[in-house]
Amino acid sequence: MKKKMLGSLVILGATGLILGACGNQKEADKGDGKTETITFINHKTDWETNGKWDEYMAEFNKKYPDIKVEIQTITDYAGQIKTRMNSEEYGDLLMIPGDIKPEDYGNFFEPLGKKDELGEKYLGLNDRSYDGTSYGIPSQMNATGLVVNQKVFEDAGITEFPQTPEDFISALKTVKEKNAEVTPLYTNYAAGWTLSNWDFVRSGAAGNPDFTNEMTTDTAPFDSGKTMNTIYNTLYEVSKQKLIEADPTTSDWEQSKVDMANGKIGVMVLGSWAVPQVKEAVAENAEDIAFQPFPMTAPDGKQYLPIGGDYNYGINVHSKHKEAARKLLDWLVNESDYAEDNGGLSAKVGADYPESLQAAQEAGVELLEENPAPAGKESLFSAINDQAELGIGTTDAEKQRIIDASVGNSNETFDAIMKDFNTRWADAMKTMGE
Repeated sequence: MKKKMLGSLVILGATGLILGACGNQKEADKGDGKTETITFINHKTDWETNGKWDEYMAEFNKKYPDIKVEIQTITDYAGQIKTRMNSEEYGDLLMIPGDIKPEDYGNFFEPLGKKDELGEKYLGLNDRSYDGTSYGIPSQMNATGLVVNQKVFEDAGITEFPQTPEDFISALKTVKEKNAEVTPLYTNYAAGWTLSNWDFVRSGAAGNPDFTNEMTTDTAPFDSGKTMNTIYNTLYEVSKQKLIEADPTTSDWEQSKVDMANGKIGVMVLGSWAVPQVKEAVAENAEDIAFQPFPMTAPDGKQYLPIGGDYNYGINVHSKHKEAARKLLDWLVNESDYAEDNGGLSAKVGADYPESLQAAQEAGVELLEENPAPAGKESLFSAINDQAELGIGTTDAEKQRIIDASVGNSNETFDAIMKDFNTRWADAMKTMGE
C-alpha cells in the first residue's frame, strides 16, 4: 500500500510527551584516533533489555566509529530526570522533560538553532522552542486518539467506527451486550499518565489549530457544549455506564496491552506510539489492532488526528561533548527508524505516513498540529494550567476525579466538577494578568 506523504496533509496539533535523564560523563580525548564517550539518557527501558539500543548504536558506530554511546534508561523517567537536573550531571543527550517552563530551556539545554530555519526540515518544534530558538527536536510525532481492536467491534456488528460521542457510547454498549467478557473501554486509571491522552485529543476534536492558545483567553472553557466539556463528559459517561474496567483503581497497564491484543478490550485512548506495543504483545493478532480519531467531528464536518512531538531530544547545556551529542541527535532524527519502530511519525517534513495510521488515513482523517503561541506568550498556557492546578496534559488527578465521581467513589456531580474547573481556570487567568 502506497503511503501518503506528510507534506501533503493539513497539519494542526496536540501536545507531546517527554522524559529525561542523566548520568556520569566520562572524559575522553577527541581526535588523535581516540574514542569519545557520551551518555544518552532516555525512557526506553524495554529497548535496553531487548537489545534494541545495542542494535541502534552499532548502526550509529558504522558512521561514527570514534563516538562510544553509553545508554542509560530510567523507568520513572518523568519523575527522576528533573531531580538529576538539579545538578549538571544529566547526560550529554537526553529526552527533555515535559514540564520544563519554556523560559527555562536555555538554563538546561543547548540551543539547536533558529526555529524558523529548523522548521523547514522538522515538524513539532513549537513545544521546545522559546523566543525563536529551538532547544529540542521531537524523537517522533505522535497522533493521539484511540487504539482499537477492530475485531471486537466487527464481532459486535459494528463496521464503521463512530464519529460522535453519542454513537461511540452506543457502540461500546453494543460491544458489552454482545460479549460480557469484553471491557469496551479501558481507562488505565491506576497508571495515571495514560489519562493525559484525553487532554491531548483536544485540538483535533475541535478541528482548531489555535485551540490551546484560545483557552488562555476563555474564562469558561469547560462550559457545556465546549470541546473540553464534551471530551471529559465522554470519559464520565462511559465510566458511569460501566463500560470500563470493573475496578479502575486496580488497572494494569502492561496487562492491558495483552488483553487488548487478545480481544478482551475494545478501545483505549492513547497515542499512536502504543499501536506497535499492543501488536507485539500478541503478534498473531496484530492485524486486529488499528488507530482511530477520538469520536468527535469538527464544525467543518471533518475528523482530525492531533499530532504533537513525543519526547524531544535535547543536549545538556553543561555537556563537555556537545558536538558528539549533536551528531547522535541528528542521526536519530534523520537516519534511524526510531519513529517508525515506535508507531509514530518521523519529525522530518515529508516523511512517509506510518503503518499505524493507515486505517485513519484511508478513512479521510487529516492530521493537525497546533499553531505556536503568539510571541511573548509562549509560557502563558502552561502558567495558567499550573496556577489552576488542573494538570491539562501533565497530570492525572483531575481525570481520576471525573472517573471517581462517575463510578460512585465520590459524591461529586460532573456539572459541579466542570464548574470548579471553570472557576479555577478563570482565577488563574486573573492571577496571570489575562
